[in-house]
Amino acid sequence: MRRYLLVLLCLLLPGTALAAASTQQLQLLVEQKKFVKAVLEGNDILQQDPTNTRARFLTAYSYQMIAKTDKAISLYQDLIRDHPTLPEPRNNLAMIYLEQGDYDRASQMLVSAINTRISYAIAYANLSQVYKGIASEAYRRAISQSTEPAKYTHDIELTAITRLDFQGSETAPKIANLSVSQPVLKEPLAEDIATTQTVVNAANEGTRLIEKVRIWARAWSSKDFDNYRESYAADYRDRFNTHEQWVKYRQKRILRPGDIRVEVSDFTVRQRGANRASVNFTQAFSSPRYSDLVIKRLDFERVGSQWKIAAERVISVL
Repeated sequence: MRRYLLVLLCLLLPGTALAAASTQQLQLLVEQKKFVKAVLEGNDILQQDPTNTRARFLTAYSYQMIAKTDKAISLYQDLIRDHPTLPEPRNNLAMIYLEQGDYDRASQMLVSAINTRISYAIAYANLSQVYKGIASEAYRRAISQSTEPAKYTHDIELTAITRLDFQGSETAPKIANLSVSQPVLKEPLAEDIATTQTVVNAANEGTRLIEKVRIWARAWSSKDFDNYRESYAADYRDRFNTHEQWVKYRQKRILRPGDIRVEVSDFTVRQRGANRASVNFTQAFSSPRYSDLVIKRLDFERVGSQWKIAAERVISVL
């Protein structure tokens, strides 16, 4: 019966007006927290118009609310790819990552949401909540000397977005006759923006450093020695007398026969000044001859606009 009515509406209403009416109904279902019905409505709309941005976003949010996170993640990621200037999908996707315990991806997603629109107040507030939660967890673990995995999601409640606001977006779709009132975002105070921007800049640097570690690990795993060596400072020599001696030693070790697997996780970034930083992380290494699980530290120095490895050491063996 529902599909019959939909077909009848298609015959009676122009395509754009029908899309607008359907999207309004979907928005109403979300606001009424009828998420199962919203998923059905959203999928019906997307069968007719797979490019409907609002329907894709609201359907993703509805999947998120009924714990169908795989479907929600897929829809959000597609939206980010197709509409890179929209902050809302990034904000909601960050919530999913945080619930999964993936602090790194959650904070990176919130930072990128803020970078799409500097006055995006909700993402600022959410990022602040994430950092407060991490600070509290670090303190808890320090005073209890706990060896349990960090639980960054403890008592962190982020704010979800249930409406798209195309203000300032270059990729806003043009939907005729869509009379959905848009939320008015309250502009943060200038001092709040300055303070939070400092946090965002630090988070950006942390994100870049973590990505440097990942690139280094991927180059090592794939035996891409040129990129592996490029991760290090030009005068890096470890325990050798010269940089050239270290290069020959590492090249021989990395390029010998047999697969190498290097996995890195659980990053902690510490800024040690404008041009120095350290990244601690868990490293799982395996090869035909040897395997281990360690906590490692890479010390970085800024060389021009690039971060380069200046020191490397194992902190502990797990």
